[in-house]
Amino acid sequence: MRLFGRRRKAERGLPTYWNESVVERIQLDAGVDREAARTWFNEMLVFLDIVADSKHFISPPEKVDVAWHAFILHTEDYERYCRERFGRVIHHQPTGKPDPDAYRRAYEHRANYGPVDAGIWVIPAGLVVGGAGAEAVQAPGEVGAAIQDTGPGDGGGGGFFSSLFGDGSSDGGSSSGGDFGSSGGDSGGGSSCGGGGGCGGGGGG
Repeated sequence: MRLFGRRRKAERGLPTYWNESVVERIQLDAGVDREAARTWFNEMLVFLDIVADSKHFISPPEKVDVAWHAFILHTEDYERYCRERFGRVIHHQPTGKPDPDAYRRAYEHRANYGPVDAGIWVIPAGLVVGGAGAEAVQAPGEVGAAIQDTGPGDGGGGGFFSSLFGDGSSDGGSSSGGDFGSSGGDSGGGSSCGGGGGCGGGGGG
């Protein structure tokens, strides 16, 4: 599928979007505390940037996929965010089985953005030590603490995202949205996305 209206990373800046309702949904769906939900939400925004810039199919780690599903359920908010940030909607399409290669590509792209949270991104099987992304792995929580700088009241500035994207601009305020139903596939079945096409969950190593 050919893509139109693609916005380059340099033009977008760092993601500063916040949606309290989505974070609450992540807490509800995953049974995690607010701190974890915030970390997953912000990591999901990074993943969407990666998808938008990727020319190949990629798969997210499970926790990112959970956050993505929660965002997709807020259909109006999700579509608005994607169109304002990427110029198009990033679709979620399950493939029906795990795709280790797609996950590995996602992991390597993520490592190029900055330190990788080992509590979210499992090192892909067969990744050569010292290869792409291996030196960027940090212990669980270390990266997440910095990612949470994008929460309400923080203005989305500084910390982890500044090191990734440089000086950023706001994506607009949050809105609560409603649960209109998911437009994505089921998590855990394994699926891929990229080049602006469909994407799904169940990454893992």
